Amino acid sequence: MAKIIVAAPPLTGEVSPLLQLARGLAGRGHHITFVTGSRFRADVESAGLAFVPVGGLAEFVSDIGDDPERAKLAPGPEMLNYDFIHAFVNPIPDQHAVLQQLLEQDPDQYLISNAFWLGALPTALGAPGLRPCRWVGVSAVPLALSSDDTTFFGPVPVGPGEDQKAANRAANAQFAVMMRPTQDRLATVLESLGATKDCPVFVDGVVTVPDAVAALTVPGFEFERGDAPDSVRLVGILPARSAADWEPPPWWAELDGSRPVVVVTQGTLANRDLSLVEPALTGLADLDVTVVAALGREVGALSIPVPPNAHVAEFIPFDVLLPKASAYITNGGLGGTQQAIAAGVPVIVAGVTEDKPAVAARVAYHNLGISLETATPTPEAVAAAAESVLKDTEMHANVHKLAQVYAAHDPLGEIERLTLG
Repeated sequence: MAKIIVAAPPLTGEVSPLLQLARGLAGRGHHITFVTGSRFRADVESAGLAFVPVGGLAEFVSDIGDDPERAKLAPGPEMLNYDFIHAFVNPIPDQHAVLQQLLEQDPDQYLISNAFWLGALPTALGAPGLRPCRWVGVSAVPLALSSDDTTFFGPVPVGPGEDQKAANRAANAQFAVMMRPTQDRLATVLESLGATKDCPVFVDGVVTVPDAVAALTVPGFEFERGDAPDSVRLVGILPARSAADWEPPPWWAELDGSRPVVVVTQGTLANRDLSLVEPALTGLADLDVTVVAALGREVGALSIPVPPNAHVAEFIPFDVLLPKASAYITNGGLGGTQQAIAAGVPVIVAGVTEDKPAVAARVAYHNLGISLETATPTPEAVAAAAESVLKDTEMHANVHKLAQVYAAHDPLGEIERLTLG
C-alpha cells in the first residue's frame, strides 16, 4: 500500500477523471488523500476518500464557464490566456502551500495531479520545500506539447517541397507568442515562491517537468510526436463510470438495433443554451434514425418540442448507451469523444472553446468523424454530417480499429506503475 496525494483544480472536467482514478487506486489498497476545492468535498468523501481543501485563490465556487468576465471574451488566445492564468497559474501559491503542509505531516507520499494542478511545480524548479516521492501528471486534455512533428492542432498543411518540420516549429513558436501573457504570469508566480530554474514554456512545462505524465489518450487519436520525452505515456482512457442505481426509461426497448441510434450531448458544463442539442433534434427529425439526447441538465430546459423520433433525458450512463449508438454528436469534450470512439462509434464534433477545437482536429485528421467547425451548427449541417457519418464505411473501419487500441490499455494499472515503479 502506498500513500498517494491526488490533486485537481476544482473544475468539473478536471476533477472527474482524477476522482475516478483515485477510486480505482483506493480499490487496489492505496491510501488516497484527495486535494481540490471545497465544493467537491461531498463527491470525494462519498467515494470513501480523505478530503483536503486547497483554499485561497485555488478555491473556485463555480466552473470557469460561469465567470461573467470571461463571458465577455471571444474564443481564441484572449480567452485561453484568461483561462490558463485564472484557473491554473494564479492558484499555484495556494496549491504549493497545501502540498507542503501534507508533505510536512508525512514526507513519504506520492503525488498524482491533474496536469494543470501545478502545486508541485515550484519545488521541482528549485523553490524551497519538500517534494513528493514521485510526481505523476495526468493529462485529461489533448497534448499541447511542442514538437517538430505536429502542433496542438495537428501537422501544419504544407505544399510540395515545403519543410514540414520547419512549418510545425514556426507554428509552435507562434502559439508560444500568443500565450505570452500566461508565460509572463507563470514566471512572476514562480519567482515569488523562490524558484531558481528557468521557467518552462507553459504548455510544455506541464508535461515535461513532472517525473512522468500519463496522457488519457492513445496512439491513433493523439498526433504522433517522435520527439516526445520518454516520461510521456499514452495510457488509454478511464472507463465510463456506470450508475448502479440508474433505471432504463420506458422507451429503452426501442433501441433494439432496428434503425441507427444517434446520441447527442453537450456534456455537463457547456449546456446552458443547448445550442447543439436543439439544432440536432430539429435537423435529425426527418431522418430514419432514433435520436437520444442526454442534456446534462433538466429536460424542461428545451425550448423546442421533442420530435417523434427522439428521446430526451437528463442523464444516461455512457456504458449502457454508447454500445447502442451508430453516431455520437458532441461539443467536443475529450472524455466523451474518446468514450464514443472506444465503443466503436464515429463522432460529429461542434465546439470552439477550451480544448474542443483540438479534439475536433484529431477527429478530422484521423477520419474518426466530422468536425463542424462551429459551436452553433444549423439543423441542415447536423443532418448532412449525420447522413455522411452513418454511410461512411471507411470511417467506421477506422473507428473500430482504434476501439481495439483503447481496449488493449489498462490505464489504472499503467498509472499505478508510473507512480510507484
